[in-house]
Amino acid sequence: MRVIGVTEVTTTRQNNNGTRVYRLPFKDAYGYDIEFATYKSGYVRKLMKYGYCPCYQINQVRKVSGKFHEIKYGQHKGYYTKYDTSERVLIPEHGDRIEYLLKFILRNYFVAKPKFQPQLNMDSLNRMAKYVFGEFGFDSCDSDTQDRILKRIQE
Repeated sequence: MRVIGVTEVTTTRQNNNGTRVYRLPFKDAYGYDIEFATYKSGYVRKLMKYGYCPCYQINQVRKVSGKFHEIKYGQHKGYYTKYDTSERVLIPEHGDRIEYLLKFILRNYFVAKPKFQPQLNMDSLNRMAKYVFGEFGFDSCDSDTQDRILKRIQE
C-alpha cells in the first residue's frame, strides 16, 4: 500500500480496538481526505468527513432468503411472514481485509475509466444533420458537411 502512497493514520484507541485506518495520498472533489477503515469484526468501510453519514460499508453483499418474522400486532398477530434480505459478507482475517481494501482502492481510484464514446449510427448522424446543420439527412449532405458532422460528434 505504501507503493501507491496510502498511509496508515490509526490512532492508539483505534489500534487497541482492532481498527486500522488508511488515508489516500489525494483529496476528494470537496477537499476532504479520503480514508478507509478495516475493523476486527470483519467490516471494511469508507469514512466520510462531511454530510450526515459518517461512513459506508464496502464489503460485498449477498442475498439471504427465507427469514421469518413474527407479526406482533394487528389482525394477523401470532402469524409469521417470510421475507428476503441482504447481508454483508464479513472478512475474518486481517490480511484478507487489507487485500480486499487494496483491490477496492485500485479499482475505484487508480484505474483510468474510459470516457463516454457516443454511438455512431445513421439515426444519430441524421439527427445531427437535421437539427444542427439544417439538412434533410446525413446522406443528402455534401462531403464537407458530412466531415463537419463527424467531427462535431467526435468532440
